[in-house]
Order: sequence, then C-alpha cells, then structure tokens
Amino acid sequence: MLNTRKFIVFLGFAVTIVYWKSALALDEEDLKQLGLVNHCVECDLTGADFFQTDLSGVDLRGADLVDADLREANLKGIDLRGAYLMGADFAGADLTNADFFMANLSGTNLASANLHNVDFSKANLTKANLNETILTEAHFYAANLTGAEFTGADLTGAYFFQADLTEADFTRALIRNSDFEGAILCRTLMPWGKDDSGC
Repeated sequence: MLNTRKFIVFLGFAVTIVYWKSALALDEEDLKQLGLVNHCVECDLTGADFFQTDLSGVDLRGADLVDADLREANLKGIDLRGAYLMGADFAGADLTNADFFMANLSGTNLASANLHNVDFSKANLTKANLNETILTEAHFYAANLTGAEFTGADLTGAYFFQADLTEADFTRALIRNSDFEGAILCRTLMPWGKDDSGC
C-alpha cells in the first residue's frame, strides 16, 4: 500500500519520490543531499522514482538503487561505478557515456535505452534485459552477461573482451565491428545461430 509521496526540487526540476510502507528503505537525507550538491556517493536510494528525471552527470558511485524507477530519464554521463542496481528499470533512458564499472545490474531492465559508449567493464549484468538498445561502442570488458538478452540491439563497435556470454541471446542483434576476443560463448544465441565454442 502506498504510504508517502514527496516532492523535492532538484536544481530546477521536480522529482517525485514514491516508497512503499514496508518494502523499501529510501533515505530521505541522502535524497536531499543529491538535490543540493548533485552527487551522493553510497547513498540509499532504494526504490526511488526518477521517471523522466534529469540526472545527467550526477555522481552516484556505490549508491543503492535497487528497484529504482529510472525510465526515460536523462542519465547522460552519470557515474554509477560500483552501484547496486538489481531490479532497477532504465527502459527508454538516455545513458550515453555513463559509467557502470563493477556495478551490479543483475535482472535490470535496460530495454530501448541509449547506451552509446557506456562502460560496463566488470559489471554484473546477469539476466539483464538489453533488448532493442543502442550499444554502439559500449564496453563490456570482463563483464558477467550470463543469460542477458540483446534481441534487436545495435552492437556496432561494442567490446566484449573476456566477457561471460553464457546463454546470452543476441537474436536479431546488429553485430558489426564488434570485438568478442576471449569472450565465453556457451549456449549463446548469435544472429547466425547457437554458439557453443566456449563450453
């Protein structure tokens, strides 16, 4: 049951924060800090509602954004290194040049997001939804992409060096000038068929 709805002004734009009576543990002081100084390292923003919000360039290193709603948000250049993003929803968001180094995005929804030149190096994207995304020149160095879905994604120039692509699905994905050197391909569905070369 919905318990509280708060409105906080974020440097000229409004953010609606919704949290649930017993499920979420969003820290309002952390939220206020983010609004005042444009960064909030290791903040607790669990379940925060940032739908269509402008958070471009914000520093959220190590923040807890589990189950947060970031759909259609402007997240260009956002710093989410080491952040906890399990179950977060980034559908349709603009994440151009964002940094997810060593972040946990297990089960995260990134469908239809713009992920051009995003750094996912050493990130956990197990069973993440990356369908219909723009992933041109994205970096997945040593990332865990087990069971991740890339159906219809544009992976032109993407870098998967030493990434674990076990059971990942690249059906209908555009793979052009992409680097899969050293990647683990096992029960991986590529546009041209199943690849078990790394099993």
